[in-house]
Amino acid sequence: MTADYQSILQQQASAPLATRNDENHYLIPLPSYGVITVTGEEAANFLQNLLTNDVKQLEQQASQITAMCNPKGRLLALFLLVKTESGYQLVLPQSQCAFLAQRLQMFKLRSKVEIADCSETLQVCGLQGNDPSTSAIPLPSQSRALLIASTDQMTSDLEDLMSKGWQLAAEASWFITEIESGIPVIFPSSRELFTAQQLNLDLIGGVSFRKGCYPGQEVVARLHYLGEPKRRLFQAIAKTDILPEIGETIVDKEKAVIGHVVNAIHGDEKQLFLQLSLKLDGANQDLYLSDGTAIESVHAYV
Repeated sequence: MTADYQSILQQQASAPLATRNDENHYLIPLPSYGVITVTGEEAANFLQNLLTNDVKQLEQQASQITAMCNPKGRLLALFLLVKTESGYQLVLPQSQCAFLAQRLQMFKLRSKVEIADCSETLQVCGLQGNDPSTSAIPLPSQSRALLIASTDQMTSDLEDLMSKGWQLAAEASWFITEIESGIPVIFPSSRELFTAQQLNLDLIGGVSFRKGCYPGQEVVARLHYLGEPKRRLFQAIAKTDILPEIGETIVDKEKAVIGHVVNAIHGDEKQLFLQLSLKLDGANQDLYLSDGTAIESVHAYV
């Protein structure tokens, strides 16, 4: 990582959270995220046979939310898939990159594909504002995009945008918006804990029910066509300076487990933004983190 880019990250460390004012344009470097590339003449077919979404519907310089499941339909990894001129980029927490790259390698066999964990050479930056860079990948959420570039190119792009009035914002800003937008995430501690429906992937375009088979497809499809999910994704707020563990249990006043923490990030003044996977028959009760902290303002996304 170059000294110039490191300097930008140091500036970001003291930057405030982004505001909700659409007139402001924010740069939000995401050093905790990494990138896996999948290239080669059979890259599309290779990913189509492994992922929950329809890879072949993805256009160049566009993105889709997708996931990889185990044979029982539980999520191993969840990521943004970007189609590039040379193949595909998978954007996800850096803590998941080595695992997912290795998992993909297991299925390579004689496929004409190359899989590489490029987390050390490619950087990711979120853009929030109504004037995104032309090289950025637009996201479904309004006024948001991603820049993915080499460290030197990213440094140049960010310096150019800052010269045009773009402001640095804390990395937490991006994760708070993800929570508010209903975009879930899988971390190492939550692998195989959730199904696609428990994180609303079927409601946010993260699952295709028209494509061919992939690992876990029968389980995901069976629940879609023959049953109803008993758990869904919710957003909530708590007041505490303690950050709960990902996958930590959520309980009611009788200490019965109602769900689990999917994501958690602090905002200002001890405000904790939470994303929770909860049982539908218990979501309207008084709920608590495992340390007894009361959870406030629990809301469904749908």
